[in-house]
Amino acid sequence: MKTVIIGIDLGGTNTQGAAATLDGVIIRQSKIATRARLGSDTVIEDLAKLILDLAKGQPIKAVGLGVPGLLDLNAGNCRFSCNLGWQDVPIAGDLSRRIDAPVYIDNDVRAAALGEWSRGRAQGCNDFIYLSVGTGIGSGIVIDGRLLRGPGWSAGEVGHMVLDPLGPACACGNRGCLETLASATAIAREGRAAAAANPSSLLNELAAEQDLDSALVFRAAARGDAAAGQVVDTAMAWLGQGIANLVTIFNPSLVVIGGGVSLAGEQVLAPVRAQIARYTMPVQREMAQVAVSALADRAGVAGALELARRERF
Repeated sequence: MKTVIIGIDLGGTNTQGAAATLDGVIIRQSKIATRARLGSDTVIEDLAKLILDLAKGQPIKAVGLGVPGLLDLNAGNCRFSCNLGWQDVPIAGDLSRRIDAPVYIDNDVRAAALGEWSRGRAQGCNDFIYLSVGTGIGSGIVIDGRLLRGPGWSAGEVGHMVLDPLGPACACGNRGCLETLASATAIAREGRAAAAANPSSLLNELAAEQDLDSALVFRAAARGDAAAGQVVDTAMAWLGQGIANLVTIFNPSLVVIGGGVSLAGEQVLAPVRAQIARYTMPVQREMAQVAVSALADRAGVAGALELARRERF
C-alpha cells in the first residue's frame, strides 16, 4: 500500500485538505467547515477525521498544516489565533497523537507562499513576496531562496504595518494598519459607508439587494459607479503604498497577490503598479513584477503539502 502525504489549510470558516503521493501528485481533496466556536479539541478532532478520510487507509508519511495565527514552530503550538479564538494550543502534538503520524505546522499565509513557490506563480523565483489580501492582510517573504520566519516565527505580519496613525482602529491595538485600510473587510466597511452617503448610487442599489462585501464594491466600481470607484481607488492606493514599502525594503523580483481581493485582477494590479512606480527607486521598480496568484484559494493546501513532503520547509 502506497504511503501518502497530507496537506491541510486550516481557516477560520472552512478547512481544505488534500492527499498526495510522495512526489506531490494530488490524489484526493476535501473541504469541511471549521467548528472553531466549539473549541480547539473539536477542531483538532475534526482535523484528525479529515486527515484519516483523505488517507483512505494508506500509511501517512507526514502532515503539513497551515494555521492562521502566531506559532511556536519548535513546540508545534499555536500561541495565538484571533480567527480561531485560540491561545497556547499544542496543535501539532495533539493532532499527531490522534493520527499516529508527524505533523508540521506553519502560518497559513507562509504556507500559501510555499504553495505559490512550489506550484504557482513563483515557481523558480527565489526572491518574492506573497500577500494574501482578504479578511486581513498577511504575507510570506522569500529572499535568497529562504522563507523568512523570524526569531519568534512571526515575520511577515505586514497587515499590521502602520500607514496612517490617525486611521481606523485595528484589532492589534494600533490605528491605520494596512489591513484596516486595504483588506476586503476594510473595503466592505468603506463601501457600506459610501452606499449610505450616496443613496442614488449603484453601490447603494446593489447593497439593498444583498449583503455588501468587497466583491460587490469592485463590481460597482467596474460598472462606473463613482462612490464605489472612490472606495476602490483609496483602498488600492493604500495597498500599493504598503507594497511599495516592501519592495523598497526587500527588493523582490516578484510580488504575488492572493486572497479574495486578488480576484478583482487589474482593478488591483494597475493601482499597485502605479504606487510602486511612484514610491520606489528605479532599480527596485524595474525588477519588481506584480501578479495575482495562480492558485487562488488552493495555495494554502499546496504549501501544506510541500511542508509535509519536505518534513518542515
